[in-house]
Amino acid sequence: MTIYTRIAAVLPPHDEAPPPLPKSTRQTGVNAPHITRLREILAQMCGGRDLTRLPALSEYGVLQLIGEVGTDLTIWPTEKHFTAWAGLAPGSHDSGKRKKGVPRGRNRTGQLFCMMAQSLVRSKDIALGGLYRRLAARRGGLIATKALARKLAGWFWRVMVKGDDYVEQGLARYEEQVRKSKERALKRLAKELGRELVPRSTVDHATA
Repeated sequence: MTIYTRIAAVLPPHDEAPPPLPKSTRQTGVNAPHITRLREILAQMCGGRDLTRLPALSEYGVLQLIGEVGTDLTIWPTEKHFTAWAGLAPGSHDSGKRKKGVPRGRNRTGQLFCMMAQSLVRSKDIALGGLYRRLAARRGGLIATKALARKLAGWFWRVMVKGDDYVEQGLARYEEQVRKSKERALKRLAKELGRELVPRSTVDHATA
């Protein structure tokens, strides 16, 4: 029996074939097996949810995850339960080199999410790529990878359990949100110190 027929055998019955999904622009790994209509098959198995819309989740990646956790993720009451089970919960003393207070390591599911997260490291148009670089600069690459993996796992749970739709905000919007957040924090600090922030253009004009 081929992989395709094994997957097709577990599909729920449908009176009519679902319309084909829009063509994915994400590249499949060179070692991934070629399975005709795999994306449509996975969407049927997941109740019509196209998990390949999530960053870094290829068709074969989704297939691997389903092979580990199945399609019923309600056994984990919340996404925090799911990410903790996968070994992706933040440790109380994470340092990037050693973890204290973490009872066990990541299981196969957690490892898969970490590998997927690493594929976003050099992304120039995905918000999570910007998040990785920001975290890596402050706390190191290991913690940044784990944080991204936790984000992906959380979205995986929300799509499967809540039916949420993932919408990529893009790197430019993410960086703008970070800038505004820093600006708000700076204004709060200035207020606490009894200071007033003055735009640089105003200062330059006054000293000209």
